[in-house]
Amino acid sequence: MRTGLFLTNEHTAPADLAARLPDQLRLASMAAEAGWSSVFTGQHYISEGTQRTQPIPFLARLSAEVPGLTLGTGIYLGAVAHPVSMAEDFASLDVLSGGHAVAGLGLGYRDEEFAAFGVERKQRVRRFERNLEIARDLWSGEPVDADEPWCRLEGATIGVLPVQDPLPVWIGGTGDAAVRRAALRGQGWIINPAAPAATLVDQAALYRSTSQKAGRGPGHVAAFREVFCAADDETARERALPYLAAKYGVYASWGQAAAHPGQQQLDGPTDQVAEGRFIVGGPETCRAALAELRDQLGVDELIVRTDWPELPPEHAVESLALLAAEVVPAL
Repeated sequence: MRTGLFLTNEHTAPADLAARLPDQLRLASMAAEAGWSSVFTGQHYISEGTQRTQPIPFLARLSAEVPGLTLGTGIYLGAVAHPVSMAEDFASLDVLSGGHAVAGLGLGYRDEEFAAFGVERKQRVRRFERNLEIARDLWSGEPVDADEPWCRLEGATIGVLPVQDPLPVWIGGTGDAAVRRAALRGQGWIINPAAPAATLVDQAALYRSTSQKAGRGPGHVAAFREVFCAADDETARERALPYLAAKYGVYASWGQAAAHPGQQQLDGPTDQVAEGRFIVGGPETCRAALAELRDQLGVDELIVRTDWPELPPEHAVESLALLAAEVVPAL
């Protein structure tokens, strides 16, 4: 199992993002020094109340800080993107990282984002799938034709080609239809950190079986999880849970629960929201929970997020140091 770090690089508005960047770079460097394999980040637009950098320039900056690590998105909003821009963005990142990019793509779920880009929500699946087809055709370097309302190409080629052939695409998804899409159209499935463990065992089996039946092999399961470690369970809970509760309250206000099977609750009592989602505790607690997750789901890549808006940077540093020294090596 490979291990990666997820850096949201998100802060409560108003925030000085330039002043916060060194903290993010420090965490990335710590992961690299510990021998971790990857750094991922996400994407949102017009996220009222929070500020963040967009993923491709952020990952390009990180490529100079952590050479050789895989750099990926989890997720890039493929349904509202323009396929030419998406193709050139990821090809550029692949070149700048020396062939270590992963295009982690997803539909998205926020009405505000669909409205901002003039995308009808009911068209998001078709548009996502067509955008991916066009981007892959462009990555081949061959002339591409497309005749869509949002993209018309005649013998088009892009100005930069990826180093990797093919450039790996991982697809994020929470519902069963999205899991099947990841198995049939991507090389990997990114598990939503808000998805509780109770729904994931069956979905992991669905992903593997769908991929195998399609002749695509076992696929790649990348489990994005909220993980925080401190000297003991009590300290970890005191430090992390208030910030996780605030983060998931934002997710709830954005309507993310509607994307989950059964519209599972993302706000309310912290322990209720945390169950099956958050791994928070001392090293022994984190080791046991992560080992169980690995074994139940057949995780190929664990992607850990250990900092959230307003969490003191020194607490994130301590958590990552403990995970790197006392938790991950045991897995």
